[in-house]
Amino acid sequence: MKKLLPFLLALCCLMFCACASKPKEKAPIPEAKTLVSELLASGAFSEDLAVAEDDVGRFLYALEALNAPGLCFCFSSGAVAEEIAVLPCADEANAQTAYSECGNRLQNLIKLYTEYKPEEIPKLDKAMILQRGNTVVLCVAADAEKAKAVLDKYF
Repeated sequence: MKKLLPFLLALCCLMFCACASKPKEKAPIPEAKTLVSELLASGAFSEDLAVAEDDVGRFLYALEALNAPGLCFCFSSGAVAEEIAVLPCADEANAQTAYSECGNRLQNLIKLYTEYKPEEIPKLDKAMILQRGNTVVLCVAADAEKAKAVLDKYF
């Protein structure tokens, strides 16, 4: 019996470890426009965001030279500080540039709205800049939890 007890304890411990939850694998990241549509449908935004022309988004994010086909940018009217940028990049170097420029864009928005409309700053404080592989996302939403629920599936 004395030899059986350690064996049973070890077996129980092994079974416990085997049953422990493993982190879920993330779903494949959809195309930029599909991800934007999913975010917009989540109810995370207080007004309708408009899809911007590629050149406009690249200019506002200082990404004119970025090798990133299939970018998608959505902006509010300016009355609120809500926007989405989904940036699928050609490679890791371009993704790092995009991530950095998203940070710069967020800092610029914070400066702008601090003077223009300070009540928008809490949205900017909860903004998300995420990267998985070569895809970068910046999301500023009225309801950050709803946007996060969508993005958590992929990032």
